[in-house]
Amino acid sequence: MRKVNRRKLLIIGIVIFFIWLLFLQRTRLKEDSEDSYIVEGQGQSRIVPRKCLVPEWNQKTTNSLPHAAQFEQWRTRRIGSHVRFKLIDFKAFVFILQHNILDAESRLLSAFVYPDQISIVTTAFHTYGKRATCVYYDCNRKEIPSTRFQSRVIPLTVVSCARRYGAEYVSLIFDEDEEPQDPIPLIFRAYEQPVHELSVCVGPLYGDESKWLEVVEYVEHYRLMGTSMFYFTLFNMNEYDRKIIDDYERLGLAESTKYMMEYVKLGWMFHLIQTHECHHRSRFHSKWVINMDIDERLIYTGPNNFIHFLRSIPNDFSEISVSSNRVLKTEPLPEKFKSEEQLLADMMFLKYNQTTEISWYNLKGIIRPEMVALLFYHWSCRQFDETKVMSVSKRFAYVRHYRSVDENKLNSNWRTFYNGSLVETRLEEPFERRLTAAVMKRVKYVYDQRMIRCEEIPPWIFNRFERRLLDCNFRNESQVIDNDSTGISGF
Repeated sequence: MRKVNRRKLLIIGIVIFFIWLLFLQRTRLKEDSEDSYIVEGQGQSRIVPRKCLVPEWNQKTTNSLPHAAQFEQWRTRRIGSHVRFKLIDFKAFVFILQHNILDAESRLLSAFVYPDQISIVTTAFHTYGKRATCVYYDCNRKEIPSTRFQSRVIPLTVVSCARRYGAEYVSLIFDEDEEPQDPIPLIFRAYEQPVHELSVCVGPLYGDESKWLEVVEYVEHYRLMGTSMFYFTLFNMNEYDRKIIDDYERLGLAESTKYMMEYVKLGWMFHLIQTHECHHRSRFHSKWVINMDIDERLIYTGPNNFIHFLRSIPNDFSEISVSSNRVLKTEPLPEKFKSEEQLLADMMFLKYNQTTEISWYNLKGIIRPEMVALLFYHWSCRQFDETKVMSVSKRFAYVRHYRSVDENKLNSNWRTFYNGSLVETRLEEPFERRLTAAVMKRVKYVYDQRMIRCEEIPPWIFNRFERRLLDCNFRNESQVIDNDSTGISGF
């Protein structure tokens, strides 16, 4: 009798064991199918599992935000909202309202993952202070269950989110009944040490004037000062101007943020969004960041070099403020590269040297991004952890601002209100020579181009394709000639 009972118990145990194995297998198949792609073949299909491999840096979950109490205090005082800055005058505020910036659609511009949090930059001012829900997605763009985090929009258009294990994409919800926007990928900034010692946040490129030469002069100037990364912001830039920025990105010297908005053009007030996007982009990626517009050049006049000067700054300083002067710019920049002689005549730092005195009227800032909480255009308004700001004498550094008098440009009437006298100043001769050579080299590499010569194409190609499709010139031609005039026929 006991043997029969033991046998029954053994049979029941084996059955339970196999049922358990079957359950595990079905659960595993279900998980695999949720993270899989179906590959269709001839008369059959197969499931190829795609499991998310989570790297060690992304195996982190946090439940709070750094400096949360500080940001909440600032929010209640409206600090970090562009319309409440005392530095903005009434005319500027009216300009904002007239151009409907306050009614812009709030779109996701970029998102960055830091060691202790995530920052999502959006494109609309009117959401400041609103509640926002952070939504997290895995490598398959599927929402990670039970991971949503409640936050607010501060400063300006930025939402801070906690970290989540395995999150590779993020999105936001501003109202409970709305669907999350399409998720965007997280840009890695969880570095233990900055990748770059000195970088530049390039002011927004707007307006109709050609930018290619200004971009080359700007980048090569700061490269000679030790800069190794440039952060650009792009909206509607023409193909010719865009080519030089693409080349710097190819070299690993630049990153660019592309605005996707409902506006046909962006005005100067979008400068604030650019400033904060670049500020968050550079955090933990660069130790020091020069915050300058495309027409502004930092000049170092101290001992040794600028990098050596930065290394001498104590670690409790979050910003270096420098004064500036203005350099009179009277003509538009060339639309295209024509020749070496013309390029030498058009280089701004060679062509324009009538300058005002150096003053603190338009100060500029060089900042430590992770130590600064809030910016206003070119300088910081709030810093973290009671860090210090240093003002540097013009004996060490100042900014040359190539200021246009074109009536279509912002503040182009500055000469009307300037009571001083202009004096001739130039860059130091060795620096000027090196900059001239660097600009010439880069411009020729990118823009010194020619048509494909027909002699370079195998003759049999012309028997198959019409010449207009090949888009070539014979060596002695000045323009493309139609096939009918050459006797070369298509197929």
